[in-house]
Formats: sequence, structure tokens, C-alpha cells
Amino acid sequence: MSNSISYGTTKIAYSIEFRDRKTMAIEVHPDSSVLVVAPIDSTPEKIQAKVEKRASWIAKQQRFFNKRPDKAYTHEWVSGENIFYLGRQYRLKISEGKSDAKLMGKYLHISVPNKKNKSQIETLVNAWYLSHARTKLEERIKTFEPMLKREGLEMNSLIIRKLEKRWGSCTPKRNIVINADLIKTPIHCIDYVIIHELCHLKHHNHGPEFWSLLNKYCPNWSKLKDKLENFNI
Repeated sequence: MSNSISYGTTKIAYSIEFRDRKTMAIEVHPDSSVLVVAPIDSTPEKIQAKVEKRASWIAKQQRFFNKRPDKAYTHEWVSGENIFYLGRQYRLKISEGKSDAKLMGKYLHISVPNKKNKSQIETLVNAWYLSHARTKLEERIKTFEPMLKREGLEMNSLIIRKLEKRWGSCTPKRNIVINADLIKTPIHCIDYVIIHELCHLKHHNHGPEFWSLLNKYCPNWSKLKDKLENFNI
């Protein structure tokens, strides 16, 4: 069963699922779809009234999922070009030689057989990022083991890969997936994304209980989210 309401100039479509429960809940999923979980005896009018009452909150959650910016800088892969690592700005220094990547001072030194071959440079830089992301993110995950123990949560594994429009996700198999590009951002932004996804181990949607848990372990999450969304990597 589905329906929709108008919120300003926005149309909010929602589906309804009836369950044997006493209260009504609204879930906003990562694909921006809205699910109303309602008691079996709920009327369409009562459900619509609930959605209208929570329209501002629903729109906010949908913006959250849709706001991951696709504004990544287009690299030229030349010496002197700016790159970021853990929120700090460095410069590329390209030379010819055996393939190698090393961070020294304010430069990421990249050595490739042919420095005119941009794809070689890009591949090496991305491999360097992925390697350092795996090490740093595994290190940061361990710092949140007390949180997992306190909440009685278990994480299966950490997966790091390139994601097009999201910083992270939590899979049904309890895997935490993190965008490799997150390693370019400040450490407190990294921690925010990790905490956000760990909270999904307990609450798989962005309902009130999820935000309550996130506030508990990351009270300044809103500022960190804004900073992350405006970080031009």
C-alpha cells in the first residue's frame, strides 16, 4: 500500500506496512524511500496525519542521503598539483623511475616509468590512498570497540572501496563499508562516518532511535557532517 503528501513544493511518497504493534514508526531508507510501519488497525487518515506531522524530518533525512556531493576535483596528475590526506593539503611531485609512492614532508612523491602516462600516476596514487585507508580505518575502528561492547553489537568485517555517492554503509551481513576517499578528510570526519555506520548495526534505518544513539556517541555529528559534505577532495 502506498500514498503521498505534499510538503511545500516537494512530493513525499511513502509505502505502508501493517504490523502487530502499538505505535507507528517512519523509516527513511538510503534510497530515500519512506516506509510507514503502522499498527494493524491504523486508518489511512491517521497514517497521513503522522506523515504530514513528520514531513520536515522526512525531508531532512532524504536530503542527508542525497547530499553526498559529486564535486570531486578533476586531477591533472602533474607535479605541483594539490592532494589531500587526513584533511591536510600536500602536493604531488612526479618523477620517472621504478613505480613507487612515498609521503615526504609536504609532498607525495610519485615515481612512474613514464610520467606522461597519466593513468599510471592515477593508478599509483589511488593504490597509495587505498593502502593507507585500510591501515588508518582499521586503526580507528579499534578505538570504538568499547562502544560496540557497551551496546552489545558485533561487526563482521571492514570493507574499503571506492563509492560513488556515499561515504559509507552497513550491510545486512554486518559489514561496514567505507569509501576509500574518506582517508582524504580530517580524522574527526572519519570517526563520524565510522560511528554513523556502527550505529546502523543496532538501528538499520534513520529513525529517532538511530539519531539518539548517534547523538550519544557523536554529539557534534551535525557540524562534522556539514564539514564533510563541503570538503572538496
